[in-house]
Order: sequence, then structure tokens, then C-alpha cells
Amino acid sequence: MKLHLLRHAKTDQQSSTGRDFDRKLLPKGIVQGASLARYFTDTIVVNTVWCSEAARTRETLSIIQKSNEFENVSYCQELYLCSRDVFLQKIWSLKHSDDLLIVGHNFGISDLATYLTDVHVELKTGGYICIEFQADSWEETSRGMGEITAQFRPKVSL
Repeated sequence: MKLHLLRHAKTDQQSSTGRDFDRKLLPKGIVQGASLARYFTDTIVVNTVWCSEAARTRETLSIIQKSNEFENVSYCQELYLCSRDVFLQKIWSLKHSDDLLIVGHNFGISDLATYLTDVHVELKTGGYICIEFQADSWEETSRGMGEITAQFRPKVSL
């Protein structure tokens, strides 16, 4: 089983509403998204996707979806700036062993990767990591059981 974790692409520090939830991608983030879309097309096969409902995560996923088909996409309010424990509870409740892509935020997403691999992980904006498990179900996963099998972050200069 593989867990694909993606931190949203580069965003503006402010939103027109003043709410963090509404922050949109910067031009650099849009270019990062396009690069991620190409990377995903060449290397990732996944049907189940969870995405925070925040504007920046939705926008990142939207760019990737232009080149990649995902059958089962869920936008989850509880993934907005959530902790590692929230991620773990959702993952452990899965009733299938399909690979999973999560598009989320720091620090929860990096904490999740660190916990599952016992390797310090700090995903920067647009950062992606794949963690593979030798398990039969998601509920069998735990601390240090995952192995990092891929990492990618678009190199963009604007």
C-alpha cells in the first residue's frame, strides 16, 4: 500500500477576505502545480484522493487533475490545518487497502510523514512524498512502518 502526501503549492500570504482558508495560489504555485501534474502523470497511479477544502489545496489538486484522472475525490473540512492524529484516525478507518493521495497543509502533513517513517520530514510548498507499507490494511499501519519510496518538489523560479 502506498500513501501519497502532497502539501499545497506556493500561496499568497493574504486573501481578499482576510481568511487563511481563502488564500489562493501565487503564479509560482500555479507553475508548481503544472510541474506536479506532469510528475504525477508519469509516476503515480491512485484512485482515492482526500483534499482539504481550503482554496489553496483545492486549486493545487485542480491543476493536477487536468492531466490525471482520480475516481474517488473527497474534499474534507476536517483536513484543513489538521494534526497528525486527525490524519491517522481517518486513515485507520479506511475499509480498503487502495493507495491514497492526501493534499493538505503543514504542519500536520509533515508530522504524519515523520511519524509513519521515523524520518524527519518537512514538506515545503509543492512538496510530495510517497510512503510505502508492507501491510494488508490501513489499520495495520503505525509509527515507523512506512518507507519513503519517492520524493519530489518542483524547482520553480519566478
